[in-house]
Amino acid sequence: MADLIPIPTSRYYVEFDGLTDKLIKSVSEVTFTGQTAGHEKPLASTKGGKTLWQSTSSGFEENPNVTVEVYVTEGDMDFYNWMLNTMPKSEGGQGKWSSNRKNGSIVAYDSEDTEVIRWNLINCWIKSYKVSDFNSESKDLAVETYEIIAEQINRIK
Repeated sequence: MADLIPIPTSRYYVEFDGLTDKLIKSVSEVTFTGQTAGHEKPLASTKGGKTLWQSTSSGFEENPNVTVEVYVTEGDMDFYNWMLNTMPKSEGGQGKWSSNRKNGSIVAYDSEDTEVIRWNLINCWIKSYKVSDFNSESKDLAVETYEIIAEQINRIK
């Protein structure tokens, strides 16, 4: 059996089509939750009084998503502009949702800078945005947080 080597959570990168070389603070909540059908009540009763139950997958409760925090840097509005491009015109965006979905990857590296894990994210768009608080007493750097929806997330490594 191969040696099991833990992967550090501090060695990673995130990129999307056209959005590379960004200062990514964190990636969190790579989540997708399946839903089931048929488990709410018995399917049938059979010989000997045995009750049959059936539970089957019925897709996702909602699309897979990931939350990405990006350090705010002067002049870089790429993630924000991506969000504006996919927002409806009625909400102040460009209304070009279907043509602005992007593919991306989350990559984790081991302590020798070798790629060891990769998730590919398919047809993504930004669902929500927030910017960190500004406070005269703070020592933190400004961060933008994006919740990104994907049609599909595949772990390929």
